[in-house]
Amino acid sequence: MNQSIQSCCPICKSFEQEFFIATKALMHAPNQEAYKFNKCLTCDTVFLSNPVDEKVLDNYYTKHYLPYRGADAWGKFKAFVEDSQRALDKKRVRLVTQTIKQKQEPTRILDVGCGKPSFLNLVQKNLNAECIGIDFSDNGWTNLAIENLTLIKTSLADFKPSDNFDIVTMWHYLEHDYHLHDTIEKVYSCLKSGGILIVEVPDYQSLTAKLQKQHWQGWHSPRHLTLFSKKGFEVLFPNEKWRITQHKRHGTLDAFTLWWLGKMEQKRIDWSKPMEKEFWPLVFLKMISFPLFLLEKIIPLGIQFIVIEKK
Repeated sequence: MNQSIQSCCPICKSFEQEFFIATKALMHAPNQEAYKFNKCLTCDTVFLSNPVDEKVLDNYYTKHYLPYRGADAWGKFKAFVEDSQRALDKKRVRLVTQTIKQKQEPTRILDVGCGKPSFLNLVQKNLNAECIGIDFSDNGWTNLAIENLTLIKTSLADFKPSDNFDIVTMWHYLEHDYHLHDTIEKVYSCLKSGGILIVEVPDYQSLTAKLQKQHWQGWHSPRHLTLFSKKGFEVLFPNEKWRITQHKRHGTLDAFTLWWLGKMEQKRIDWSKPMEKEFWPLVFLKMISFPLFLLEKIIPLGIQFIVIEKK
């Protein structure tokens, strides 16, 4: 069952809002629920007005959830998908490295919503860092043999670190969060002075969102609660505590990936089934759409990231 309609914007708390779009449950077995997003007329944030109860959210993160299945879902094409994941992880490690002040390696990194912790594994191998990953579900790592990582099944609210961090990363986590201001306060308390928070999220103001409408996977309803704008970020990270050092309308995740997921949603595929038969059609779409996605740093195509320093 859905909760009662949310009365105000989760970021600026304004009551001035209008209906924006309605979707079905995405990347999930079909159901009769309609998920409605409103747009805040004050800070341009788009938010889910009828979220599911947080207590039943596990129903949408089953063992069949594609991000948890990862490369295993692709059968004989597993190696190709693993190569793609490694390329993504390398881009994220480079971004982390580039944002470290004075190019010094950090000693402690926290990845919030780590899922399958391939990014942290690569960080640990390439940087002189103590790496900790947290997630409310351990489905992403229960069958993995990973050394030298600390992986904890917990919410950020319940997480009790032994020391503060140099870097906190949130790769497509913040749009899932039910308690945004509390979360940012917790991150603030977890970071050292001058520490860096890196956030990557979907961009609802992008071309692909406008073209794919209710099928765009950036909505990812009902898992995604909030879609962010520049104005919203400025409210969420007030300048008396934070300094926004970068905000880019592209990211580490290939915008093609989000677009392809939307194409599969339109096709109404069964997300719990093996993905082998979708591999060559994916390759074909990648080839014919390559000229467009080559422009993702010029034309917003679905992903954005922001880098914020704790004052």
